[in-house]
Amino acid sequence: MQNDLPIWALRDELREAWAQQPSTVLVAPTGSGKTTQICQMLLAERPAWTGRIVVLQPRRVAARSVARRVAEEMGATLGEKVGYQVRFEDVTELGTRICFVTEGILLRWLHDNPDLNGVDAVLFDEFHERNLLSDIALALCKRLQRERRPGLMLMVMSATLEAAPVAAYLGGAPILESRGREFPVDLVYETWEDGSDLERPVWERAAARCARILRDTPEGDILVFMPGAYEIGQTLDALRAALRGQAAPILLLALHGELPPREQDRVFAPSELRRIIVSTNVAETSLTIPGIRAVVDSGQARVARFDAGRGIGTLALEEISKASADQRAGRAGRLGPGVCYRLWPEKTHERRPARNTPEIQRVELSDVALQLAAHGVTDLEGFDFLDRPDPGRIHAAIELLRALGALTGEPRNASITEVGRAMLRLPAHPRYARMMLEAARYGCVREAALFAAIMSGRELLARVGRQETITLRNRARVIEKSGENQSDFFALRRAFEFARAQDFEPRACYTHGINPHTAREVGLTFAQLERMAESAGLLGMAPELEVPPGDAIRRCHLAGFVDQLATRQAGATTCHVADGHEGELADESVAARGSSHRLYVVSEIREITTRSGEKLTLLNTASAVEVAWVRALVPPPDGLSESIEHLYDRLNKRVVAARVLRYRDLMLGGEPHFALDPQAAARALAGEFVDKLEKLPVWNNTARPWLAQRRELASKISVEMLEAILATAWLGATTYKEILERPILPALQAALGEGT
Repeated sequence: MQNDLPIWALRDELREAWAQQPSTVLVAPTGSGKTTQICQMLLAERPAWTGRIVVLQPRRVAARSVARRVAEEMGATLGEKVGYQVRFEDVTELGTRICFVTEGILLRWLHDNPDLNGVDAVLFDEFHERNLLSDIALALCKRLQRERRPGLMLMVMSATLEAAPVAAYLGGAPILESRGREFPVDLVYETWEDGSDLERPVWERAAARCARILRDTPEGDILVFMPGAYEIGQTLDALRAALRGQAAPILLLALHGELPPREQDRVFAPSELRRIIVSTNVAETSLTIPGIRAVVDSGQARVARFDAGRGIGTLALEEISKASADQRAGRAGRLGPGVCYRLWPEKTHERRPARNTPEIQRVELSDVALQLAAHGVTDLEGFDFLDRPDPGRIHAAIELLRALGALTGEPRNASITEVGRAMLRLPAHPRYARMMLEAARYGCVREAALFAAIMSGRELLARVGRQETITLRNRARVIEKSGENQSDFFALRRAFEFARAQDFEPRACYTHGINPHTAREVGLTFAQLERMAESAGLLGMAPELEVPPGDAIRRCHLAGFVDQLATRQAGATTCHVADGHEGELADESVAARGSSHRLYVVSEIREITTRSGEKLTLLNTASAVEVAWVRALVPPPDGLSESIEHLYDRLNKRVVAARVLRYRDLMLGGEPHFALDPQAAARALAGEFVDKLEKLPVWNNTARPWLAQRRELASKISVEMLEAILATAWLGATTYKEILERPILPALQAALGEGT
């Protein structure tokens, strides 16, 4: 233990707080020692405990590095008294007393061991980040503490936390504050006057700044913050160009969550060379990287947001909050005075949000609902969240999970199905998890993983104007293949394979209308999903059903997006969608061109505004599917229904009866039913013509003039009331010709209580 760290000044207050009640909130700035010392302090204070002290870390790289640091301080071998567990890596044993874990691991423990037997305390570190899974884990631990484990100690810790709401949520938990031990950090903002060009890519500006730091300061490593792995790669390339000819060798290192552990560890290893480390926000908190004296901050991060168009969560590039900017700046003041160079003008800094928006307020919640249902939470709408989401978003998430077959029941009495439990084995969005489960039945898991990777990122096909005929022809040669136009996936797969064969070289990709950066990201996501599928045991499964390969992937697409079924109008690209939308299949949809198919499933429903100002709903990434597949996938009454319906046949101008199959409100097909019900036929005629009465002489000649003289009565007639009046007037009619001969005025007068 390092007893000289500022957090030790709070030891007596912490001891008193722990004695009062089992929940505590600690606000302690960067450099105070909270992450490494509190767990050791607590272990010393509770000699009677025999279980684990679990420290929750938002990121794998932090869990690994902090565990190593604490083990060194305690003179222990990593994995024995002190260890860590993250996805695909468990460095613990039965006797491990302090265990650093990520949120997903803690949630799995809560699922497999609902009482957390063998755990005495859970410490939520860096809680200000307000990750979705951290919020769920805290809520479940609070419920456990209240209902079955009153002695379970909970502690929420952060440097920039708004503590009062958390303390109130934990039943009035005491709030303790520690002083930090940081050296002064000078802030330098980007300006036009200093020779920078704010229109240049941020990685080029970062590389130029690093070159000036190396030139002007004799020592100290540099930490550069970039939003994602792609930007890190671009920054490293720009640095190599900017430092070409540098007298002293410089060690360039990357740090992000998807690097192999061995590559991550290089950042924390001592080096005789001066270093530039380019990192995502994994280095923003918890981690102490030795030797950092300067920080270059892009001011950007990839932030999880809900993309309503695609019905999934995405990572959007956004400006970081002021709190995050302060955290990043603090990395330069851990070992001595430092400097933070912010690559944005000071005058724009005040426009940034003060703190991070809790993830639960900005993402789609189907994953949350599935996790909670797996933990036995049946009343999902009434669950005790720290920040309660809008009930409509919870309801929408539950409806999606019901459509995917993961949940049954109503929002206040929902239960998880076997399909839902199987989906949880794949840490991916529920749509993709469902697709990959279905793919295991047909032996096409890798194809489904690639499909999910393509859909989860930005647009793979670059936007190309109609006038760019050469690029359009080049792309068509790559993606279009005769006889394989039943799904846009096949075209997108060919685009990705072309980009990969070109090693994602920008010029080769762009001249073929393919976005090389998106293609590279697709490759990384594809590799992740393959690893998930292998870990879940899906890749080695023998197929249950033998179907043509082209049918298999389309069935998987249907399984993940069944709620976005669409029926196409004959001879047009206009479609009716199961959620009530009417939209147009996108021009670039290969599946829509030259196909007479009627039923599709689409991955993306997006509303755009045309140049003329009109709203247009576009349907992207389509696959042709079969009604029989829907019947097999969606058993009644989960959205699928069959009944006798009376419909108006516009071509023959008469009412027909049919046995109609519907998914929700979307008509999938029907068979003729020759016995007409008079009342139902009249209602069908009324529904067809209630908005077209001005075309009927029988209305214009008598009923309309009569209403014109009775404005007060006319104002009381709703559309529903008028439909009922027409149905009464037309009872017994089945054709357009017949309603032209039926007077409407008597039924209108009777409904309004007026005589002639």
